[in-house]
Amino acid sequence: MLKSCALRIGACLLFALPLAAPAAAQEPETVEAPRYFGGHHFIPSTIVPDPFISTTFMSTTGFGKAINLVVPIYNLDGEKISEVSSNIGFMLLEFDYQQAISQRFALRAAVSASARVGTSAEAILAEGISALYGYNIGGTASLVRKVNWQLSATADLRGNTLYSVAPLDFARAVANEVENGDTTGAVQAAEDTLLGKGDNLRILGGLRGAYTPAVWIGFTGFVEAGMGEKFENGSSNTSVVNFGASVSFDFNPLTGTPLGLLGTLRNESLSEKGDDQGGNALSYGFGLFYTGRRFFSLGLENTWSQLTQNDTDKKIEVAQARIVLRYDFR
Repeated sequence: MLKSCALRIGACLLFALPLAAPAAAQEPETVEAPRYFGGHHFIPSTIVPDPFISTTFMSTTGFGKAINLVVPIYNLDGEKISEVSSNIGFMLLEFDYQQAISQRFALRAAVSASARVGTSAEAILAEGISALYGYNIGGTASLVRKVNWQLSATADLRGNTLYSVAPLDFARAVANEVENGDTTGAVQAAEDTLLGKGDNLRILGGLRGAYTPAVWIGFTGFVEAGMGEKFENGSSNTSVVNFGASVSFDFNPLTGTPLGLLGTLRNESLSEKGDDQGGNALSYGFGLFYTGRRFFSLGLENTWSQLTQNDTDKKIEVAQARIVLRYDFR
């Protein structure tokens, strides 16, 4: 289902490309575009940030599915009696804005929201429904800018708030109250287990770079490190290290076709987006984008991720499709 939806969206984007071609011809060739660097038109990515100093707006609309999510089942005495494997569907909406303060410094802010729900009765019972709201505040300072490569320093503050509805935990709590003799106030006593809330925070600093060996190919990379916390209440802060790289191919200078391909890789030592993901998160991506205008990009970025779970050695596999729109004002 996810694969067919992604193919349909990609077909729609390809159909719309010829309509945008006349606008590309009217764009002044002498205007310096932030992502047109070293003769190459860099393609934006949602998982690998770039080092460019620009005033930029980007929106991301995504959907996906997580499979092999394992939820342990406990009896009233707290003993693990079985595991439930569930599949989760989710949607994502994100907006990013960056303001160039000077030619060497920019500030940025982003907000995001996502929701997920089980795709079967067992999954809904075991995993419930959850909504995640996040923000990012940061800055980028250009350190070195040469003819075909550049390097920037970054600082970021990121946070997420997770709301979850857990019907299985609620039913277990009610049963516990009834077993203890409270038959009239069992529901009221257990209501705190139905709705849960968690917060996490990341404080990170790092480096981002870009390199263009030829006009048709470009590379970006980043590394960031700092401190972070998990969603669980009372958990201690831990070190966080994220890194990744991307490669973009632009067919426009070679064949005159305003299309580009994007390949990405990202690794997170501590996942930011889920309460049941306690460790490493490794993601791969592939994208198809329109490259006919230097200040504008539109495309489809698909990612596949493996996430470590807290309570089992089995990993979650997540497939996502994201429609990405980006405009650089200068």
